[in-house]
Amino acid sequence: MPDLSLAPPAVLRLAQTLAERGAPLTIRAFDSPTNQLLGATLDVGSVRVLADGGQWFVDLAPPGLDEYFDTAVWTACLNGTDVSLDLESLDSQVGWLEEHLSSGFAGDGRIECLRDARRRRAYGRMGLAT
Repeated sequence: MPDLSLAPPAVLRLAQTLAERGAPLTIRAFDSPTNQLLGATLDVGSVRVLADGGQWFVDLAPPGLDEYFDTAVWTACLNGTDVSLDLESLDSQVGWLEEHLSSGFAGDGRIECLRDARRRRAYGRMGLAT
């Protein structure tokens, strides 16, 4: 069972949502309650929750892949928009994921778009041309 004693409310809410869907968060790597990697596998893909020095992040891998993309990248590909360079709040990340899990969207079939958007986002955040 993951140690969520220091998890923010959004992560606790996501953990509950995933458990209700039959995919509870499990420990993938653990150093401390503020440094851990958690995951859950669903039909729409694999959810990853990362606590890094007390900062929490949520991302999603398409079904059958071990390649994760954050919610800004997913949003850009699903909506056909430019990828945001801004870091989304944890509440926004979790809200996006909960919304898309409940809608039953298919997370596959977009791998090239996801890779390209992730690259553009990374380069843009570093101030490099894509």
